This record gives sequence, structure tokens and C-alpha cells, in this order.
Amino acid sequence: MSELYRMRLSRHLKKMMKYMQYVFNDHFVIVCVFLLGGLGFYYSELLKNLPEEFVWGRPLVLLIWLAILFIGKLATLTQEADKVFILPKEAEMPGYFKRALSYSAILPAVSIFLISGMTMPLVVVTTRETFVSFIYYLFMLLLLKFTHLKWQEFDLYQIPGNKSQQWQLIWLLGSAAAIAASLYVVPLAGLIVAIILCGMLGYFLPKLKAGISLDWEKMIKKENNRMYQIYRFINLFTDVPEITGSVKRRKAFDPLLNKIKKENKNTYLYLYARSFLRGSEYSGLFLRLLGLGGVILYFSNDFIMSLGAAIVFLYLMGFQMIPIYSQFDYMVMTQLYPAPATQRKQAVSFLLMVLLFTAAAIFSILTLIALPNKPEALLVVAALVVEVIVFTKLYVPQRLKKMEG
Repeated sequence: MSELYRMRLSRHLKKMMKYMQYVFNDHFVIVCVFLLGGLGFYYSELLKNLPEEFVWGRPLVLLIWLAILFIGKLATLTQEADKVFILPKEAEMPGYFKRALSYSAILPAVSIFLISGMTMPLVVVTTRETFVSFIYYLFMLLLLKFTHLKWQEFDLYQIPGNKSQQWQLIWLLGSAAAIAASLYVVPLAGLIVAIILCGMLGYFLPKLKAGISLDWEKMIKKENNRMYQIYRFINLFTDVPEITGSVKRRKAFDPLLNKIKKENKNTYLYLYARSFLRGSEYSGLFLRLLGLGGVILYFSNDFIMSLGAAIVFLYLMGFQMIPIYSQFDYMVMTQLYPAPATQRKQAVSFLLMVLLFTAAAIFSILTLIALPNKPEALLVVAALVVEVIVFTKLYVPQRLKKMEG
């Protein structure tokens, strides 16, 4: 069974690598570098201005560390047919789960290392510990995540009653106690609590699931949900066959569509605009980015942070809308339209300009409200206007040309 998991993992990784080349493209990497640089600068300045007795430092770190323990789920890679064809091999599933546990621990381990490392300066400032203590914190968090993955494996069995939820609560309370002990007592105390918790779950969980069958329906459903979340993230950057958007009537937007004159030159503009307003794929993505960027701008009173967030989110919204250009490539009827091929590019560029100017207007209002220095706020507004013009007039035509080639 471990060989079966190895084969499935190889196929899964090959598929994910195919998608990752679209996710981590040059533009996204550059945006991430600038965004992380801005956040790093803002974070360092924030630490310098913290009062000597910053009482909220430890509770904040406790919540962050507890939250990162929920990153990553057990990747069983099970399929719908397994409940029929793999069922006779259920006795050999422990070897399968061992491989699954090893693979599933990679992403959480990397996330824990990076996020706990980024919070260490705050820990040092608020607890007066040294950076050497990071090794205790790291091992503690990794051990707690390992126990969480073991509980996820335990939850896949047909456990009677609510025992699985009870052990989840025990793990959660034990993890909170371990993190609190490391922050409020000494780092070694948290590691000891984590070892005790790991030993307790390692002793009792195998005994509780002994002689109990796997819940194949539940296991397959959990894996499908896990993959759906991954595909939803990838779908932010490229089309994913496994994700299908829903279509709704949305009569409320008919007045907007009626503003587009029913002329031959507006054929594709009407088609793309109606597709954006009725479909959930692009409109949902646009609204999520608009909402997230708006919240950040509303609560930011720093010029650099506001400028960076506004530019990045406006770029992401425009970049994610570009694939709408090829949405109708496989529809035969569009090939029969008596419209020149250049009209498609013009329609997409115009639609993006309207959407981005709308987003820029909302971002500008929020920036003018949030930033106390109004000249700086006006600089952000000007930067957004310039970005929309450059993006739609220079970048979009080049990007569409590259998509055709």
C-alpha cells in the first residue's frame, strides 16, 4: 500500500507542478517580493516603536502560533473508487497512512518555520528571551502539528459517539497550554508539555481505533474538500477544469448592460461584460480582492503601506481578469460573429479599464478617509490613476498578444 501512495503522490506532484508554473509567474513573484519587503519594513518600524511593557505581545504571538498549527491537512490522495477496490486491503492502510503523514508534514513544517521565525523579533521584544530560544519554540510547534496530523488520521475511522471531537479538544487545549507555557514560563516548559501531549495521543489513539474500520465515505469526502481548496487557490491564477463557476441571472445589473449600445462594434464588449456580471468565476474573484484590499486600506494609516497595498491589489485584480479574453475560444458561435478579431482585444481592454477605475475610485475614497496626511493620500490616488492607464494601455495589449502567440 505504501507503493500505491508513492505512485499517487508522484502523479499528484506532477499535476501540481504543471499548475505552479502559472501561479508563480514572473509578475506574481515580483509583486510578492515588493509586498514582503514593504511588510518587513513596516514590521521593523512597528517593533521599534513598541512600548517597553507591551502586554499584548504574548497573547498575539500565542494566537498566531496556535493558528499556524491548523495549516495543512492530511493528504490521503484517496479516490472515489477506493471504497470498492481498496476496501479489501484495509488491513494494510497503516503503511499507506505513514507515507501520507510524511508528505502532509512538509508544508506545515515549512509554514511553521517561516511564520514562527518572523514572529521571533516580537517574542524577543516582549519576553526578553534570546533568539537561541527559537529552537525550543520550533520543536514544540512541529511536535504539536505532528499530533494534529495523527488526530486527523484517527478521525478517519468510524469512532463511536463524539470521542474524536473530544480528542480534538484535548489536542487544542494541550497545544494552547504548551504555547502559553513557553511564552509565560520558559521555552523548555512548552516543549515538555508538547512531548507529554504527543505521548498521550500516541498511546491512546491507536488503542481506541484498534479493531475499528475506516470510514471510507468520510475519508474520500475530506480528500475531495482538501483538493477543492487547492484548486480554488490555483483558479485565482489560471483556469482549472476541476472548478466550475456558477451562472446567475442578476437582473439588477441589466441597467449597466443596457448602457452598452447594441452595435456591431460592441459585440464582444457586451459578451464579456455580461459574462463578468452573470458568472461567479471572475466577478467573485474581483470582489474578494476588492474587499480584502479595501479592508487593509481602511485600517492602514501609514503612507508606504497604503501605497503598496493599493498598487498590489489593483494589479492583482487586473491581472486575474485578463484570462477572460480566452473564455469563449471553444464556443463555435463566437467564430460566426461578423466582428473583426481586434475587437476582442479592445473589448477586454475597455472592460478592464472600467473595472480597475471603479476599484481605484473605491480605494481612493478609503485612502482619503484612512490617511491623516491628505497630500500623501492624494499621491496614492494619483498613483492608482497612473497604474490603471499604464496597465490597460500598455501591459494588457502585450499580454493578450502573448496569449495568442
